[in-house]
Amino acid sequence: MAIECEFKWKAHTQEDFSRMLEVINKYFTGHLQGPQKVLNQDYYLDTPSRQWSAHKTALRIRCSNGVFEATSKTQTKMVNGKAVRQEETIPLASAGNIEDAVKLLEQKATWQGLPLAGLEVVFTISNHRQIYNLTSDDALYELALDDCQLTAGIKQMPLKEIELELKRGSEKEFSAFALLLTEKSGLSVPEKSKVESARSLLEENK
Repeated sequence: MAIECEFKWKAHTQEDFSRMLEVINKYFTGHLQGPQKVLNQDYYLDTPSRQWSAHKTALRIRCSNGVFEATSKTQTKMVNGKAVRQEETIPLASAGNIEDAVKLLEQKATWQGLPLAGLEVVFTISNHRQIYNLTSDDALYELALDDCQLTAGIKQMPLKEIELELKRGSEKEFSAFALLLTEKSGLSVPEKSKVESARSLLEENK
């Protein structure tokens, strides 16, 4: 499984997004390209006995602008806004809807040693995302401005968040740049990932 490394910041308003972009334009020495606007509809699934969550692994089917894929990812470890996890993604390109996508995924029988039979949607995250690419001679970062709606049972919660993901380059330099952004933007880091926030919302239904 690939290791994903990113930093996250809380955002409460559109002005927080604008502030981060201003700081990046001032301090990033490379090229900023974007935004690319996408709508991600994320369905988080588990077996009836919740075997995936018991193993601290999330199973997600994402529909991004009409194209489906599935991702298995370990629990996010967050320290001062830095999030690190392992994940693997497989395409479900022939799926036309979430029901098709689930059936295609269940054909694998198991994934990462965990069962795929009888999958059901546990919660969803609808995300209007704006993506920017930050490129230099030796690095590539992806900036995402996320405007989300979390739905778990009858509970719903809006959530805005900023993510900066390392795609190519030195993790040390990436981390130093992210800490600079924290300092100069004045934005705070979240205590939980979006998935953890959705699971907390799910617990409120019980």
